[in-house]
Amino acid sequence: MVASVQPSATSRAGTSPATPFPTPFPTPPAPSPAPSPAARFVGADVSKAWVDLADTTGRSLRTANTPEALAAAFAGPWAPAACAALAYEPTGGYERPLLAAAQSLGLPIRRLHPNRARAFARATGRLAKTDRIDAAVLAGLAAFTADEAAVPPPSPAQRALAELMARLTQLKDQRHAERCRAERAESPAVRASIAACLAVIEAQIAAMTQALDAAIAADADLARKAALLRSCKGVGPRACQAVLAWLPEIGTLNRRTVAALVGVAPITRHSGSALRAAAIAGGRKPLRDVLFMAALTASRHNPTFTAVYDRLRADGKPHKLALIAVLRKLVTVLNAMIRAGKPFKPA
Repeated sequence: MVASVQPSATSRAGTSPATPFPTPFPTPPAPSPAPSPAARFVGADVSKAWVDLADTTGRSLRTANTPEALAAAFAGPWAPAACAALAYEPTGGYERPLLAAAQSLGLPIRRLHPNRARAFARATGRLAKTDRIDAAVLAGLAAFTADEAAVPPPSPAQRALAELMARLTQLKDQRHAERCRAERAESPAVRASIAACLAVIEAQIAAMTQALDAAIAADADLARKAALLRSCKGVGPRACQAVLAWLPEIGTLNRRTVAALVGVAPITRHSGSALRAAAIAGGRKPLRDVLFMAALTASRHNPTFTAVYDRLRADGKPHKLALIAVLRKLVTVLNAMIRAGKPFKPA
């Protein structure tokens, strides 16, 4: 599979959406209403200790990165009533105080992909990069994309599920690394150390898996979706957990958007007389990696997807291209199942 730099989940035509761990919403988002001429957009560049704010009127402000300081910063001239949207980039968790303050004040929030923000800065001739400039760029990009649907911030349950899934992935990566070291280790002491580490990692993987299952079972909506997903032959426990944690929008999007979000939509690149083959790009690679194995299983054991794979192979398509086509169909079928609230039904 081809993976590239991930554009935003609100990318325009010709790009693939890709916010790493987006947020759930109960109904399909409607296009945002056009802002009034007096509306201003605020950009927030988040650091560990502080947050730089800038708006489309040219003002800027630096404040401490705490919910209390940020709530106080939006008083007076920065009052939420005059804010059309607050735009930010994900920064590995340091944005959480900003989200908490914004939610308490009812501010509309826009999460923007860093690559998209940087491309917008270059397109507008801003080559310098400082925290203040970055905040102004985010405000400008939020105004430029004001017609795009906004995605609500993550719920506490969704944040917890995504964090558990991320930790499980980290532990499995560590297990793989230790196993590779064990293959080359010659010293008995080193081999014993690796074996001890592997035992701890295996125990932690089991604990995280149980915690994920418990988190899904404790939430009625997640449990319902999990039962629907598991009704499709080929979707195992790991794929089910990955979809719920990394694709919370499932069931609220159309088939083209959800395929692009996962990164299995073909991207055409034609220019002049050059006719290049379409290829997938962008999207959520960790999720796509898990679903690729689910598609491989479905292509062998689920008649609906076996028929798709066999037809493409009979037409002379390569093995991996046929599997990606199966993966795209799997994603769209799962999306339709969740949207309709019905279990899998063979075609």
